[in-house]
Amino acid sequence: MNYTNEALIPVQPVMPSEKHLHRTFQGIASIACIPSGRLFAVWYAGGDTECRDNYVLLSISDDEGKTWTPAAVVDPPHPDVRAYDSQMWYSPDGKFRWFWAQGCGGDSGTWDIQDGAGGVFESIIENPEAAIGDFRFSPPRRISDGVMINKPTVFSDGSWVYPICVWDIATVEHPDMQLQPGCRMCISTDMGETLTCRGSVDFSQMPCGPDETGEHNFAERQDGSIAVWGRAFTGMAEAVSLDGGVHWSKPVRPTTFTMTNSRMCIRRLPSGKLLQIYNDARGQWPERYAMRTNLTARLSDDDGRSWYGGLLLDDRELVAYPDADIMPDGSICVIYDRDRQGVGEILFARFTEADIQAGKIVSPQSCLQWVIDHSGGLTQDRRQEVPPLN
Repeated sequence: MNYTNEALIPVQPVMPSEKHLHRTFQGIASIACIPSGRLFAVWYAGGDTECRDNYVLLSISDDEGKTWTPAAVVDPPHPDVRAYDSQMWYSPDGKFRWFWAQGCGGDSGTWDIQDGAGGVFESIIENPEAAIGDFRFSPPRRISDGVMINKPTVFSDGSWVYPICVWDIATVEHPDMQLQPGCRMCISTDMGETLTCRGSVDFSQMPCGPDETGEHNFAERQDGSIAVWGRAFTGMAEAVSLDGGVHWSKPVRPTTFTMTNSRMCIRRLPSGKLLQIYNDARGQWPERYAMRTNLTARLSDDDGRSWYGGLLLDDRELVAYPDADIMPDGSICVIYDRDRQGVGEILFARFTEADIQAGKIVSPQSCLQWVIDHSGGLTQDRRQEVPPLN
């Protein structure tokens, strides 16, 4: 990897070019819905795998997910800098925020994907109802070290909580940044203007291998405690804080379910229930090597201490990395990827709490496995040369 300070320079979103319409892999997606019902989807692509060629794409849908149109891209101009791990969030102040990670990367197949200076960048889409090509993006800014692969959440005191992780797989140490790895709980009390790290969870106590990146989710419980769930060597780990996130219990493996070693999504729904979307690993052992299949949605009435229901969203192989948001009618919309280096599909689902409880689609507006985009993937010869993605 060739390190450069260009990794710290914000990159302005622009319209996609012909280059961005021809991709050999893509995945790691996020979805968000604004009050009008317009849907936004983001994911990253470029190159054959996670590498310096990565860029982040944004597409929109104005027909409830039936059709999608590319609308913007973040593509760092320096050949050694990549954009990746993007997230979108309609925050309580009515601003539509686009986050992505930026850092140096190496060639495809080297696994040089973290440079010791990776950071979370943010740009606000100031007119999210505008026509494609007319979006106004606020000047991007670097808000934190690390990556943020799940949405922020809002606690009862009004603070915004950002689940930001500093990976422990840096292959280049930045001379001015000695970052402490961990799954951070970053807090903003001024509507996102500034962030401070209140505490950090060490999922390596599970233990985690070098490829386990946290990818954690926070939830405030009714008793005032805070729960966190993150990706770990055993599939998932959970921990609890009794002092607002400063100190955390030793992470343990959940006893109520088994999950593949992958990213999961946990969100508080308007009803007060918690939504969980994950790869169910029942019948596969050990979870560390379980296939990414059986993408499933469940609910919790007791702040994540137990889960019920079970709507199977996709039982195919290589489905992973769900993200969710709420549509104006209360429906849950979900995005995820399938076979990043093969068909390279970005997929959409829409369903309700009633569907989850019934374990099948019972709501007329619900749908599963709609294709947002597909890349066409690598040829079989190239797939044998390039290692699988994280």
